[in-house]
Amino acid sequence: MLYKSKLLNWQASRAQSGACRLVERKTSMPAGARSCGRLVQIARAFTLAFLIGLCALPATAQQVVKVGGYDFPPFVDKTAGSASLTFDLIAALNAFQKKYVFEFVHTSSKRRFSHFDEKRFDLILFEALDWGWLGREIEATNVIMHGGTVYVTRMEKYKDQRYFDDLKGKTIWGILGYHYGFANFNSDYEFLKKHFNAHMITSQDGLIEAAVAGRADISVVVREYLQIYLLRHPDVQQKILVSTKFDAVNSYTILARKGNRPDVAELNKILSEMESAGILKKLWGRYNLK
Repeated sequence: MLYKSKLLNWQASRAQSGACRLVERKTSMPAGARSCGRLVQIARAFTLAFLIGLCALPATAQQVVKVGGYDFPPFVDKTAGSASLTFDLIAALNAFQKKYVFEFVHTSSKRRFSHFDEKRFDLILFEALDWGWLGREIEATNVIMHGGTVYVTRMEKYKDQRYFDDLKGKTIWGILGYHYGFANFNSDYEFLKKHFNAHMITSQDGLIEAAVAGRADISVVVREYLQIYLLRHPDVQQKILVSTKFDAVNSYTILARKGNRPDVAELNKILSEMESAGILKKLWGRYNLK
C-alpha cells in the first residue's frame, strides 16, 4: 500500500508540472496562473482516478464450469451429514488451479441427459459413456477410478455364491435410472419390470435394507458405497451375502461437453498433475477407495 501511495503522488506531481508548463507556454497573462491552478486540479483528479482504476482492476476472470451430479453414493450422497466424493473433488480442483471455478448443479439419474441437452451443466464426474451418453456431443477423460456393482442377498444357510448365477424367478431391486449389467445396461423401468421382475427405488441404503429384510431376493448395490455402509453398520456384515462377481465393472471418468473448456485434454492434464502431487490418492483414501 505504501508503494502504491508513492506511485500515485509521483504520477500526480508529473501531471501537475506538465500542466503548468503547458499553461506558461500558452499565456503570460496573470490570469494564466489562476488557470494553471485549475488545470492542475483537473489533471491531478483525472490522474488519480485513472491510477486507482488500474489498481482496482481484477485479475483475469475465472471461467465458471457447471458440474452436474445426481444421488449416487458415495459420489453424491444427499443423506444429511454424509460426505460426497464429487463435492470433495470439485473443491480439490478449485484449490489446485485458478483458471476455472467448478460449481455443482444438482440433477437426477433419469433427467441428467435432458438437463445436459438443455446446457444446465457441461461436466459430470464419475460417469461412463456407455451409461446412455453415446450419440451426444460429449467425450470422456481417462479413467480416474475403477469400481462396480455387486449383488447382495440376505444370508441364509442354503445360499452360497451359486445363488447369484441364475436371476430367473428372483425379485431384483435397483436404483431408478441406473444402468445394470444384468439388463445389458437398459435402464427403462418397464423393460426391467417385464423381463427381470425388477423393483426400482431411489436409495442405496434402501437396497441394502430390503436385502437384509428379505423383501428383495437380490439387491444390486454400488460396491464403493457398500464398503462405506458396512463400516458404518458392521452388524450388517453378518446378515448379508455379497457376490464375489460384479454385475458390472465401472470405469469412472469425467464426461465433458465437446467444444467447451476445459476439454478432456486439459482435464486429463489437471488430473495427472493432481495425481502426481498425491492429491487424488489422499482424496480416494478418505472413502476407503483406490
